[in-house]
Formats: sequence, C-alpha cells, structure tokens
Amino acid sequence: MICRTLAVLLLIASAALAAAPVTVTETIEAPSGVTAVRLSNGMVVILKPTRTAPVVTVQAYVRAGAMYETKWLGCGVSHLLEHLVADDSVGPGDTNRITAIGGQSNAYTSTARTVYYISATSDKTNDCIDLTLDQLARPTFTEADFTREHGVVQRELLKGKDEPNRVFYYARAQNFYGTHPAAVPVIGYAKPLAGVTYADIRAYHKRMYAPQNITLAVVGDIDTKAALKRVIEQVQGFLAGRHCNYDLPSVKKVIGVRRFAGENPLFKQTIESISFQTVPLQHKDLFALDVLAAVVGQGKGSRLVRQVQFGKKLVTSISCHSYTPAWGGGDFTVRFRCAPKNTAAAEAAVFESLQSICQNGVTEEELTRVKRQVLAGHVRQFETVEGTASTLLSDWASTGDLDFSRRYKDKIAAVTADQVQAVARKYLTPDTNVITRMGPPSATETTTTDAKKQTPEATQVITLANGVRVILHPTENIELVSMVVACKGGLLGESKQSNGLGTLLAMLSTRGAGDWSADELSQFFETAGGSVSAMCGDNSILYSASVLSDSFDKALPRFAAVVLNPTLQAAELDKVRPLAVGRIKQMTEHWSTQMNMLFREKFFAGTPWQWMSAGQLPVVEAATVKQLQAYHKTVLQGGSMVVSIYGKFDAAKTKATLNSLFGAVPKGAAATPKVASRTIAAEGELHVRKAPIGQAGIMVGVAGPRMEDVDDRLALMLLDTIISGYRLPSGWLHEELRGKQLVYVVHAYAKMGFLPGAFITYAATQPERATTVIEIIHRNLKKAATYTPTKQELARAVNIIVTAEVLGDQSLSSLATGAALNELYGMGVDWPKRLRARLSAITPEQVKAVGQKYLSGGFVTTVVTPKPELLEKK
Repeated sequence: MICRTLAVLLLIASAALAAAPVTVTETIEAPSGVTAVRLSNGMVVILKPTRTAPVVTVQAYVRAGAMYETKWLGCGVSHLLEHLVADDSVGPGDTNRITAIGGQSNAYTSTARTVYYISATSDKTNDCIDLTLDQLARPTFTEADFTREHGVVQRELLKGKDEPNRVFYYARAQNFYGTHPAAVPVIGYAKPLAGVTYADIRAYHKRMYAPQNITLAVVGDIDTKAALKRVIEQVQGFLAGRHCNYDLPSVKKVIGVRRFAGENPLFKQTIESISFQTVPLQHKDLFALDVLAAVVGQGKGSRLVRQVQFGKKLVTSISCHSYTPAWGGGDFTVRFRCAPKNTAAAEAAVFESLQSICQNGVTEEELTRVKRQVLAGHVRQFETVEGTASTLLSDWASTGDLDFSRRYKDKIAAVTADQVQAVARKYLTPDTNVITRMGPPSATETTTTDAKKQTPEATQVITLANGVRVILHPTENIELVSMVVACKGGLLGESKQSNGLGTLLAMLSTRGAGDWSADELSQFFETAGGSVSAMCGDNSILYSASVLSDSFDKALPRFAAVVLNPTLQAAELDKVRPLAVGRIKQMTEHWSTQMNMLFREKFFAGTPWQWMSAGQLPVVEAATVKQLQAYHKTVLQGGSMVVSIYGKFDAAKTKATLNSLFGAVPKGAAATPKVASRTIAAEGELHVRKAPIGQAGIMVGVAGPRMEDVDDRLALMLLDTIISGYRLPSGWLHEELRGKQLVYVVHAYAKMGFLPGAFITYAATQPERATTVIEIIHRNLKKAATYTPTKQELARAVNIIVTAEVLGDQSLSSLATGAALNELYGMGVDWPKRLRARLSAITPEQVKAVGQKYLSGGFVTTVVTPKPELLEKK
C-alpha cells in the first residue's frame, strides 16, 4: 500500500512538472545591446535589436552534428534530418509558410552542429519565430517526406563525387583525422546512408532536438521584449530531454610525416594541403596562430602569395588557415593548386617559407597589416542581421562567452612578433605533419597513407563634364567605405581573338598602378583593413575596394589608379598568366561549369556571350602588354563609367577629389553589339556532350529580354518565382522534380544584360533519368506559357522578390555594387525603392502575356553526361 501510494505521488509530481510553464530562469551576461536568457527547458535565447534596415533574422544552432551521431555515425542522419526539418514549412492548404511571408530560409549541417535560419522584413518577426520553433520542436514531416529527401540526399552524395574540391576535402579529412568521428563526411557514406529508416530519423530527432541542445537568436529591427515574449509562448510544452553524450575521443597524434596521394580524372591541376596539428579554440596560442596564418597565406600581401605564387610562379592559388574548433583537433593548413609538374617544387617552397618564419620571425609591418585585417573582419561581421546573429550564436556555442569576438579582436591586437615566431617554431615542424595531394592521373607521387530606426542618408548622383556618373552615399553607421567602379564592356567587347583580355586586364590592374607597385598596393589595402580587386563579366568590368574609414582618403587615389592607370608591366603579366591559364583549365573540373560552357556555346553562338570570361587558352597564352593597353583604352569612356562610394566619408571633399581623379577620363560611350534575339524552331534543339562525370547536367533555354525591357523582365521575374522560386529554389519545378526524387538541384533564372538574354532552367540528375527530367522541364515551361496566375500568387511572389533583394543589399559593398550596376544599366540608383511598386503594378494578364511571348516556342536543351547514348537513342 505504501509503495502504491508513493508511485501515485510520483506520477502526480511528474505530471505537474511536465505541465509547468516554460519561463526565464537565468539572465546571461552579454555585451551592451544584447539580451540573453536561459529558459527553464534549457534553451538559450539571444536577442539584439539593429536599425540599419527593416529586416529580421531568426537563427537556431542545434548541437547535432555529424560527429555526435553515435550508433548512426557514417549514416549522415544529422544532414538528412536537416533536409526534413528545413523543408517542414507547409501550412494549411499546402501553402508554404516561408513563401507566404516572402522570407528566405536555409540550413546547413557541419561536424558539430546543424544551423537553421529564416530572414524576412521586420514586420514578419513573429512569423519567423513561429516558423523556426515549429520546425524544431513540432516537425510534421511524414514517411513520404522522408522517402523523398532520403533519395535527394543520396543523389547529393553522388553529385559530390563530381566536384573536385569536395573530393579533396573528404580525402584530406580522412588523412588528417584518421579514425576520429571528424573524418566522417557530414553527408555520410553511401551504403550506411541508404540503410537509414524513417524510424531512425524520428529517434535521432527526439534525442538531439531537445531544447537544452538549442540556442536561438533573433536579430534585426525588433522590439526585444515582444520578441522574447513570442519565443516563450512558442516553446510552451517543449520540454528538456535526456542528456546527450558529447564526449569525443582525442585525435590521434601525428608521428612523422603522414602522406596521401590520389589520382582522379576530374582534376586538371594538383591540389595539395600541408597540415600541422595545433590546439582547440580556448587555448592561449589561438591568437598568435591566427596572426601567423594571416601572415603566411591570407591576402595578396601574405608571404606565400608574394613568394610562391607571384615570386616563383609555382602555384595558381595558395592560402592558409588556422582551424581551432571548440571540441579539439585543431590544424594549421596551407593549401595550394598548381600544375602537376610544379607540385614538388611548390611543396618545397612552402616549407622553405614556413621555416624562414621559424628562424627569422615576422615584421612589424606584417603584424600591422594582419591586425587591421582582423579589425575590418570584426566590423564586417555586424554589417548584416545574418552576420550579427551568426557571430553571437557561434560565440556562445563555442565558448559560452557572448563577448568572445570583441575579446578576440583585443587579444589579436596584443599579439607580438615574438609570440608569432614562438608558435611557428612550436607547431610548424617539417618532420611532423600531414600532407594530402590529389591530381590528374599520372600526376601524383606514389606514397603511403595512414589513412531605434534611423533615417537613411541622402544618396547623391552627380555627372561629371565627361559623362562619368558618381554616386555618393555617406553613412555614420559603419566604420567602413566601399568603392566600386563599373565600366560597360567585359565580354561585350571581346571576340574569339581577344576573349580573355578583359580577365587578364582585371588581374593585372591590381598588380601595379600609378606610382604604386603590386606589393605596395596589396600591403596598403590590407593594412587599411580592406582589399582591392577587379573582375571581367558578361556586360562590364567591375573594380571594387573596401577599407576602414580612417584610411579612405589615402585609399581613393590608389583605387582610382587601379582603374585609370594600371602599369601593365610585362614582368607582372608573366606572373598572372599562369594563374589565368590555370583558371581556364580548371573550368572543366566541375560539372556545372561544363554544363554552362556547352549551353553558352550553343545558345549564344555568334554573340560575345558564347565565350566564358576566363578566356580562350591561345589568347591568354599569347597576350601582350600592348594588347592589354589597347583593351584598357576601350574601358575608359566617361559615358560608360559609374563610380559608387558607400560608407563613412566626407561627401563634399570626396566630390572634389573624384572630379580631379576621374575628370580626365575621355568622353564617349561603349557601343553595344548588334545582336538579334535567339530564334528557335518549334521542335527545339538538343545538344549533348560526353563528360567524365557521374551525373547529367541539363540546361534548357528560351530567348529572353534585355535589361532595358523592364516590363517584360519584371513580369518574367514574377513568373519565374512561381515556377522555380527566387534565389532559393521552390515552385513547380522544385516540387515535382525533387518530389519524384529525380534531381538534387533544379532552378530557373533569367540571364539579362545589354544583349538579348535567355530564360534558363538547369538541373542535375542521374544519366539514366536525364530524358525524364528534360520532359518534365519542357512540360512545366509549356504550362507556364499559358498560365494565368492569381492575384494572391503574384502578391506572394512580389513579397518573396522584394524580401530577397532587401536581405541581399545590407552590406556596404553590395549596396555600392548594386547602385553602380543599376545606374550603368539605366535603371537608376533608386531602383530598389521603386521595385515593389513596379512589381505590384503587374497584372495576371501581363504575366500570362509574357509567358506566351517567351515560352511558347521551342527549347534549346544542352546536356553534359557520361552516357550520351541514352539521349541519342531517344
């Protein structure tokens, strides 16, 4: 009787405990402006209001990564569950709730955690909170959903085998970590993944997605008290679960030199990494190691870039990082790409450079450059709501200190040259390291293996006497300045005989300009906490630079020199040519690039867009300084140049300086090649090319509008959002092809510019399913040609597009670039402000008409596949 009474009392107490409301039990110490609390169910909630833009993000870190899968290790259950949870957003009437609010969402899985985010305009804060917590605490995915995503992930695994960087990443992880769980690919292995069941996923979710394993961040234009109240309301009933075991074994100590060398026909160059075991995150050597990595191989002024890439010209790219995860297993790694014949020499040169630091240390100039870079990086972390949330979450998840990033910056500032040399000597031992190398067949060496809202500042638009347009947008919010110059041109002015000169010019522009050498430019911009670069695109040459605001006055004339007066020296051309050649050869390594190359060749034949901006190999190999000088003159035309500056600067002073710097640019404007819209016969065209890959890459195209055809392209943009989503995949194509497990990726987009464009759909699938996928894409495009959307569909599409644009234009660099290109294309700087009104004015009938105009004819279909005979028989 006593035992029975006790049992009843225990049951009553247990029920009362389960019914207890979730409340705040602890206020966590946090930096000014940040609120952090722990709830009674164990969940940590971090909130920070920002007023830069009317947006919000809700992010969640779940301590469920590939390393902690225990009995499911190697099955990829964390990643598979991420697919199901992230996709679990369907509301009543099969309405996608994220789409309905015009939000953007995504997720990723790593070895240590799974991360989810939803971003939208700030009036949708409650929706974002509700959606995130519903997904995490109350997922509704069914066994049918599991079957679909299980197939999708297995195809993703196969797709990864066609991506050299991923192949190398896995090989390097296996070589470095050995039997440690960190060596296991996040996606898992094929056979164990194939054996995962719906019951496995449900059990794993129940165990790992407990509130004590979750940290939630809400950042943006929010009311902190209201947002926290909403979170607490939404987690009622979400109770703490059983404690998970997060203990991990130690990573096996490296003894001697552990080597792995592999061959793969995907590789056109050799990729090698040299790794040294180091320390976990909260170790006193962390800061000196991070400084050392930056000195060694981060930025154009770093040792290896100057010495091995541009000095000895042994590699086409080289970099260095110090990885110090909270769980342990840290590494200091140098990674480079090179021609197979240069591999041994490049490796030797890397060791020589590292040992020079061990013996002679680093200079104060190098320390200053690196510290400024770290400061700039710290500032940039908080440019966007997503970056702010991610930083806060990472700080807490990794260290339990929400102020870690600020303290980290201060610790970096205190690092001395002696400390850097000391850690170099301690860890960079030439006789104890892990070397991983992969390259094309017969290119590797046989070795052994161990196997408050603020009013936006006014934007000024000025036109100089020579036609150069200047956009100035001063702000006091961020201690940065971003500068952009956009010049009409790029591929527009190239032919088969000159294709690649634009890219060479872009590469050389930062290798000496005005009175400054290549090293002086790189060292200045890196010491200024920024960077400078140039690129050649389909419609323009784009120059970009960013610096901390206190360096802007000195940076502007240097940036102008890069644009207007690059020295174009033969010696520097000899240094960058191998890099340009390497890029051309590297293009065929990835299935998506091969797919794009074939489509451009066939769809845009006879136009400048048939080429890739990387260029033709013979052109790049034979290019001279004289040719580049002539090409550069075509770029300097006042009527085709836009200068855009965003950030903290003196507008009046800058205006006068710009007039002095850019006032001498010749008048005139670049011509647009006369190109007719693509004509396609009703029966369409099919072009197939055999490729040594494991999947089929499909592109389907129809003629599209130019950028100047505003009404058409906006209506097509709305139709595209219905068909395939906007920036993130959704819509008809995604739902059908992913739902039938036919593809891993499918999306559509409109390619536009100064020439007639194209509306393109692409997909990746198994070779045996290519015909079926093509038929489904064709059928959906034909459906779109006669489809009249509802007003509700259009309103939802408008919301999705505008939200994506607002979220994408938060950083100063993206704002400056967008403004320059909008002005160059004739849209005007205020185009983002006018976009919603223009989109909202489009009627269902206009969308139907644009669908009939562009989608009623035939299709140009291109396929790269290892099995072309499967399509030829068809």
